[in-house]
Amino acid sequence: ETPELTYALIQGAVHGDKAALEMILCHFDAYINAVSTVKKMLPSGEVIEEVDEDIKSQIQEHLLEVIQEKWRELI
Repeated sequence: ETPELTYALIQGAVHGDKAALEMILCHFDAYINAVSTVKKMLPSGEVIEEVDEDIKSQIQEHLLEVIQEKWRELI
């Protein structure tokens, strides 16, 4: 189940609460997976789609930085 983005959750994340940060990452997980999915051609010629874990990790790290820096200004 995707956690709801509540003011309390955002406030906790802004102040570094690890559980709140994890819940926010969980909330955005489907979107992050979608934007970090790449097409890859297998040696057989078949094209598959898979999540590029490096891209996903970079997006997650950037989101955490934004929460700590930019969201703090909003609260």
